[in-house]
Amino acid sequence: MAGSSRVKSAERTLDVLTVLAQRSAPMTTSEISNALAMPKSTTHHLLNVMQDRFFVHYSREQRVWSLGTAVLEIASAYLRHSPLAQEGHRFLRRLTDRTGATSHTALLQGTDAVYVDKREPQSNGVRLVTEIGSRLPAHTTAVGLAMLGGLDDTRIAEIYAGYDWPSRTGTGPSDLTELLDALGAVRSSGLAVEVGGTTAGISCIACPVRSSGGRTIGAIGVSFMTAAISDSEQEELRQSIRQVGAEFSAALGAPAA
Repeated sequence: MAGSSRVKSAERTLDVLTVLAQRSAPMTTSEISNALAMPKSTTHHLLNVMQDRFFVHYSREQRVWSLGTAVLEIASAYLRHSPLAQEGHRFLRRLTDRTGATSHTALLQGTDAVYVDKREPQSNGVRLVTEIGSRLPAHTTAVGLAMLGGLDDTRIAEIYAGYDWPSRTGTGPSDLTELLDALGAVRSSGLAVEVGGTTAGISCIACPVRSSGGRTIGAIGVSFMTAAISDSEQEELRQSIRQVGAEFSAALGAPAA
């Protein structure tokens, strides 16, 4: 009986982590309890134990729970060993060597693009303000739009329900309709383009990275000074990103497009 109780507690702990990870905003104890159909007293006890181990964080001002730093440590370990990071190094090197631009890979986490790797040119290239592990609102970035394009519109609406649409530079989608329009263009072309959405004067072009089964698991892109690249040079960048992105996806077992 004791063993069965421990297994049940483990299942509930994982359920709490999962529901917090799936939501775009922190949750109250009642919201977690209702989402998991779990008694509130049990939920509260589990959260307190998880807080002691830094797996969740409690905001006393807002009275809400979010994921804690221990989850970040596990996620960082995952990134060090994940196929996206392991395989990504050589494809970032290939893309930067081919284009002379800063390249980067990212994962989608809720409504954020999380940068997991980057490669800078030896000289004369754009150096991004983002570092490995940093995150930006996905709808303002080319890598974010490339990843969001792999989700259907129903899922997009769920993710962005109640979203406040932050903007770093005053550009990019400002509501769900504008985002869905932008994603339609991404799906049609296979590429996402962002002009000054992260930093004024800097553009990014990205494409999705897919695994076996064709599921989008990340994105790869390049950044460049908008005014320094001609239309013909931008087209060359697009072709390079398409090609390297396809090679990256193929290395992860994705079927040919």
